[in-house]
Amino acid sequence: MEASPAKVIQYFNGEKQNLIPLFQRPYTWADSNWQTLWDDLMVQYEVGDTGTHFMGAIVSVPARSIPVGVSKYLIIDGQQRLTTVSLLLCALRDCLDSNTASRIQEVYLTNRFRDVEDTLKFVPTQADRNIYRTIALDREVPKKDKDVRMAAAYHFFTKKLTKSTDINDNPVDATKVLITLEQCLQVVMINLGEDDDPYLIFESLNFKGEPLTQADLVRNFLL
Repeated sequence: MEASPAKVIQYFNGEKQNLIPLFQRPYTWADSNWQTLWDDLMVQYEVGDTGTHFMGAIVSVPARSIPVGVSKYLIIDGQQRLTTVSLLLCALRDCLDSNTASRIQEVYLTNRFRDVEDTLKFVPTQADRNIYRTIALDREVPKKDKDVRMAAAYHFFTKKLTKSTDINDNPVDATKVLITLEQCLQVVMINLGEDDDPYLIFESLNFKGEPLTQADLVRNFLL
C-alpha cells in the first residue's frame, strides 16, 4: 500500500479509466453533501490558488486487464467524491466557452481516439452508468429529478455556477471555479498492492462512515 498527497484532478488527467466496482453502492450524495463541497470550493475560490482544501482519501487498485487500451483502476473508497467532482466538471463544461468546454471534455472526461469501452475516464457502478454516460459523453441535459441523484447533482452545480455570487456580490466566475478545482482540491492518493484485499479494506474504511446495509455487505462478499 502506497499513500501520497495529490490533487483530485489527477484522477481525471491522462489516459486512464477509474471504475467503480460492482460491490460498491450506487451514487448516494444529496443536497447537503453537494452544498458542503460547493462551500469548501468557494472558500478556496476567495482565497485564490495559494491554498488547498483536503477532501479525504481515495483508495484505488490497478484492475487486471488485457495489455492494450488505457490504464484502469478500481476505486475502492472515495467514489462519492470522485463522482461529484466529475459531475461538477460536466456542469462547468456546459457553462463555459467552447474552447474551455472542449478542454474539459477531452482532457478530464474522455479518452480521445479510444475504443468505446475505454472512452470515459470515470465509470460509475452499473446502476448509474446510463445516466452518467448521458451527461458526460452524450452531453445531453437530463431532466431535473431529485430521485435521480446524478441528474440532480448536475443541475445543482449548474445553478450554482450561473446564479451564485461571491462575497462581494459579484456573479461567480465559472472559469475561476474551474481553476480552483484544478489547483486547490487535494486528496490522499492510496494505491493498493497485489497483496492487499480491496474488499476487506472497503468494509474497514466504511465501518465508521455511512452504515453499510446487509445488502451492501452480501454484495461485497459475493463479488
